[in-house]
Amino acid sequence: MSRKVRLTRMIGRTGDVAADLSRMHFSGFQPDQGWRPDINVYRYDGRFEIWVDLAGVEKDRIEVDVLSDRIRVAGERRPPTPNREPQSPCRQVLMMEIESGRFAREIRLPLEIDRDRVTARQENGLLCVILPIRTS
Repeated sequence: MSRKVRLTRMIGRTGDVAADLSRMHFSGFQPDQGWRPDINVYRYDGRFEIWVDLAGVEKDRIEVDVLSDRIRVAGERRPPTPNREPQSPCRQVLMMEIESGRFAREIRLPLEIDRDRVTARQENGLLCVILPIRTS
């Protein structure tokens, strides 16, 4: 086989690898900035409810800071680790879409919050924060 044919085949294989990589989705990997969990904010009579998607985040790694006009949710999600058994090692990573590392979100609210009555709970990977509106 001539050098030209081998080179042409190598270029073709490189193009195939590049095409395969371009079809993979890595969820906007941003190691320096961390990641931003999705949030839903609802206003009811007398309160706001904030739901934060924190699947896989351990409770002791979540920080919630409530000020009179805003809330800040921060923390860290550790990356999931594959099975590390020596008799069955991971051979290939096919996709990595689960974002991990530090995160932070701050939400400004249009009304003042009664900080003494704020409650929070985790439910099926979601953090729910109830923020009563200050009445006087």
